[in-house]
Amino acid sequence: MAENKDKNKAVESQKEIDRIAAVRELIFGENMKEYNSEFADVYNKIQSLKDATDKNLQEAVTNLENKLSDLESLMDHKFQDLNDDLDKRLADLDDEKADRRKLGKALEKIALMLQE
Repeated sequence: MAENKDKNKAVESQKEIDRIAAVRELIFGENMKEYNSEFADVYNKIQSLKDATDKNLQEAVTNLENKLSDLESLMDHKFQDLNDDLDKRLADLDDEKADRRKLGKALEKIALMLQE
């Protein structure tokens, strides 16, 4: 008998919950559908902006990597040119009697080229 009362209370409680849900649906149902639609739109916009941002970031990273690679190649080429120029100028100097002014000017020129 106690079980029967507990079942009746549970059924009554469930009926009340169903009634409350029905009243809530009548009062707020249209607004909730509108809010859910608006939230879905906002979520979709955020997702599309995130995708666009990720794409732009990846393109920027790729662009920077390419520019760094080009810069590295240019610097290697410049250093090789400077090294070749220095070797040539040192070979041109007289081994026994090095002209300090010429050597100083050559080193200044190399320093200026490195600053560019």
